[in-house]
Amino acid sequence: MLKPGRESPARRRRHPWIFQQAVAVTPEGAGSGGLARVEASDGSVVGWGFPSPGSLIAVRLVSFGPEEPAEDWLERRLSAAAAVRARMGIESDALRLVNAEGDFLPGLVADRYADTIVVSLHVRGMEPLAPRVVDCLARLFPGANVYLKRDEHHARVEGLVLASGYLAGSGDGRTVITEGGVKAVVDFARGQKTGFYLDQRANRTACASVAAGRSVLNLFAYTGAFSLRAAGAGAVRVVSVESSQHALEQAEESVRLNPDLSPAMFEWVHADVFDHLARGERFDLIIADPPPFARRRMEVEGALRGYLTLNQQALRCLAPGGILFTFSCSGAVDRQMFRQVIEEAALRSGRRVRMLRELHADVDHPVAAGHPEGEYLKGWMLHAD
Repeated sequence: MLKPGRESPARRRRHPWIFQQAVAVTPEGAGSGGLARVEASDGSVVGWGFPSPGSLIAVRLVSFGPEEPAEDWLERRLSAAAAVRARMGIESDALRLVNAEGDFLPGLVADRYADTIVVSLHVRGMEPLAPRVVDCLARLFPGANVYLKRDEHHARVEGLVLASGYLAGSGDGRTVITEGGVKAVVDFARGQKTGFYLDQRANRTACASVAAGRSVLNLFAYTGAFSLRAAGAGAVRVVSVESSQHALEQAEESVRLNPDLSPAMFEWVHADVFDHLARGERFDLIIADPPPFARRRMEVEGALRGYLTLNQQALRCLAPGGILFTFSCSGAVDRQMFRQVIEEAALRSGRRVRMLRELHADVDHPVAAGHPEGEYLKGWMLHAD
């Protein structure tokens, strides 16, 4: 049951999260699995959702109003998510099939990588539903392997018990995808998240569109997806800086899958990004896509200082007429905060900077109306005189 007046976000805006501070009474057994009924202080039903007693988000709603979801609600929403993707015209064999709240399936992420669908569960209530998820995916995508990728952060918070592994089919935890005419190795068993950053696909395409004839610096390169796309579009030199040696080795493996790309044009640098930027070498095109600097609100101040330093140094390393693609995936840092950081970095760099284009996650990462927290990736394409 909620405290008086705390049902408003769910009822007025259909916001799917009920926070712990809004809860007056938690029923005994909440969080043991299945959907829970959420009641307002007057006893009326606000909606139904997955309870998470150990999280700041007490309940993730899957429906609003007194009527309990239909027995096949999960299958219907999975089918609807797949149908939306089928109409998007994504020119790749890798895409996000389910984007949690963005597809009205809180606690469920599903990414397709060629012959394999990687599923990640983020709430305990989704674990008992995993067999239904697999059965539905098998009907929608006959012959596809299904791999469960355990997210250790959510596993600790939610008390998840399922281990990583194949739920359908088999393999070695790796596959090869094609994006923008370039092949890339995806190690979904050992890589970050589900193995690849699909949300950046459109931004990699935008980067490739201006890469021809340019020298490129890819910061926080991970497995080199931006680097591969830039090289495939005609960049003359690509330097990638990454702190994980394993990720760089996987990037080099991807280069070998593309015979049209000369290994000599790539430089893979195992180093700290800030140390590398301090060298002051100039490039025509720079990509700065760091990991989250702030996961919680209490970390925002430090994150903003980090983004300011990063973008100030990156702008100073741009050659005249150069272009910077800069990003933040910190959920606690909103678009306005990030824009203010960019403007301050431009001022401190001493350069004349144009903000050419605001950047977002690609279309297969939808955000539910009324749930702005679902939009975590933000970025800008900048030009410096």
